[in-house]
Amino acid sequence: MARPDDEEGVAVVPGHPPAIGYFPVPGGSPAGKMSAEPQNGPKAGCLALNGVPRDSPATVSGALGRPQTQLAAEEETQVRLLPTVPGEEPPGAEGSPAPLTALSTRRFVVLLIFSLYSLVNAFQWIQYSIISNVFEGFYGVSSLHIDWLSMVYMLAYVPLIFPATWLLDTRGLRLTALLGSGLNCLGAWIKCGSVQRHLFWVTMLGQSLCSVAQVFILGLPSRIASVWFGPKEVSTACATAVLGNQLGTAVGFLLPPVLVPNTQNNTDLLAYNINIMFYGTSSVATLLFILTVIGHSSKALLPPSVTESSRRGLSLEAVSQNQLQAAIISLEEGLGRSAF
Repeated sequence: MARPDDEEGVAVVPGHPPAIGYFPVPGGSPAGKMSAEPQNGPKAGCLALNGVPRDSPATVSGALGRPQTQLAAEEETQVRLLPTVPGEEPPGAEGSPAPLTALSTRRFVVLLIFSLYSLVNAFQWIQYSIISNVFEGFYGVSSLHIDWLSMVYMLAYVPLIFPATWLLDTRGLRLTALLGSGLNCLGAWIKCGSVQRHLFWVTMLGQSLCSVAQVFILGLPSRIASVWFGPKEVSTACATAVLGNQLGTAVGFLLPPVLVPNTQNNTDLLAYNINIMFYGTSSVATLLFILTVIGHSSKALLPPSVTESSRRGLSLEAVSQNQLQAAIISLEEGLGRSAF
């Protein structure tokens, strides 16, 4: 907006800063004069577009012979908070500490342990259905009863996924992993006591505990990847963790027919073969639970990425106080303008 004619000829004395609220811009007005328009922002702490304070000698000497204009509120905010040269730090951020990050070699141990007990859990899900005719004859039940040994996994997932994710968010990775691995181990051992023809309810109880365990297990891959792995490893780590569960399903299709062949005419041999499968599964699950107790923790000593550091709240130490003050000043000015 143009100034009145009686103010266009205001002379600027060399060596003195321009009036408060005036800002130099390139132009072609005569040397020794400048036309300007008042700006509604405070002078102290404000920066010119080139990142130099308004009241510095460099700004004053460069302002001679150039007209001035008012900055928009958005431009003024960018001037205060953003660097003007690529690669330059924001104003006031010089010397501020960067978040300390590091990759721990323990992350591969955590990922391997999780993948293995996820594999065992998926194996127990399908171990009945793949040889359903064998268990129908052994327990003397219908095919629907055997199908429920697999469907209980889906039935448990729906109501328990929300408490499980809440527990993961509030209590951390370690407790959730211990619950998943521990319940998986406990369910496997309970099934070892069900190898009698009248104890189908015992094997259903053990399978139900394994189904609760899978609710805690299935929510962990993305959290393990983000807490333990760097930005370039997150996708690979998450895919590897999910792969363990898929491999468990594949092993569940392959191993039970080999370990428990259909010997309906010899009940004792059939019970012996079922015992081998159950005790083998529970032994592996126990070993993995012990490894989870020893080697699984909620987080690494140092965050693997800046994002994880911010999530932990460590990045607050790296935020420049000047940047925060500039943001607060800008917010106050915006509220003041909106009030008028």
